[in-house]
Amino acid sequence: MTSAFPFAPIAPRPVILLVDDTPANLDLLRAMLSPYYDLKIANRGAKALAICASGEPIDLILLDVMMPEMDGFAVCRTLRAQPATRDVPIIFLTAKNETEDIVVGFACGANDYVTKPFRPPELLPRVKTHLMLRAQQREIETKNTELKEMLHIISHDVRNHFSVLSMAMDIITLRPEVGLAKYLPFIAAAVRNGIGLTSVVRDLRHAEDKPLALRAVSLQTALAEALLLANYKLIAKQITVTNEVPAAVILAEPYSLTSSILGNLLDNAIKFSHPGGAIVLSATVEAEAVCLSFKDWGIGMPPAVQEHLFDISRGNSRTDTDGQKGSGFGMPLMARLMKKYGGAIEVVSRDIATFPDNHGTEFKIWFKRPPLEPVLAPSPS
Repeated sequence: MTSAFPFAPIAPRPVILLVDDTPANLDLLRAMLSPYYDLKIANRGAKALAICASGEPIDLILLDVMMPEMDGFAVCRTLRAQPATRDVPIIFLTAKNETEDIVVGFACGANDYVTKPFRPPELLPRVKTHLMLRAQQREIETKNTELKEMLHIISHDVRNHFSVLSMAMDIITLRPEVGLAKYLPFIAAAVRNGIGLTSVVRDLRHAEDKPLALRAVSLQTALAEALLLANYKLIAKQITVTNEVPAAVILAEPYSLTSSILGNLLDNAIKFSHPGGAIVLSATVEAEAVCLSFKDWGIGMPPAVQEHLFDISRGNSRTDTDGQKGSGFGMPLMARLMKKYGGAIEVVSRDIATFPDNHGTEFKIWFKRPPLEPVLAPSPS
């Protein structure tokens, strides 16, 4: 089972790695820093490198220079050569106070250089400053990643809506005797959802500054529109959809979020189902949420795919039952949207290679319910 749940964790304390071969120095640093930070200790350069290579989070390193076997300059050069530690702030804390030593220290990639004996009133502000700069750097990196993800969201989902428009126009051109009226619902739904997608991306982008404006949405209405947009694909693969969702279920959501999520889920189920397959939609109403289930009996997912299904950095591109290879961004982007909204996703899947007689995938999506007396934002005109 793979889950992608929103969370609001308590911010952890920064982690500082102390590297010094003198126990008295380590004791002094521990007493000075432990009230404010979590500490890791290494009395040799090799041990410091092993701690950094373990993947444990390190926010700053206080590094002695004069150590046996491997001095601090060599440790610093090695850390700067590794992608995982390339940007971790390093402060040399050493008795080597000659100008040429300081020059070498900065040339190795140090962020700061403090000579012994140091004064706590001087060292503590330096530590705080470098941790703050590192936090700001990470925030900038996170914002850049978010912008890239938002671009993927727009390009991925808008492409689906344009595909519906293109298909409708092709049919109208090839068979003018059918008339435009038959395809107007498809065109209108694609345009409406394309416009709605830009709204939800905009709103989610600003969700950190203000709460998302929610509106009441009929789940059956949203499902009907998602099924309408997927109609051509369902017919092409002769897939049967059984809708067991209760008629009166109401969700609270930002404009068009549900349509984007349902469209991605339905598209995924169609892609990985065999021709003549089946999809079952069901829902249960909980105290503050609605759990929507999409279940298919397609080829399923092996554990290796499930493990990173919601990781956008992986781009889990797979070949569907028609031999087409997707972008791999649909599921990570859906998870990202749901996390911003405050919902949750869970997937259980059995792949056809391991379970030839009992394979398929079930997605469960938890949407918020409106309060008993909702005060919801009106839909955009």
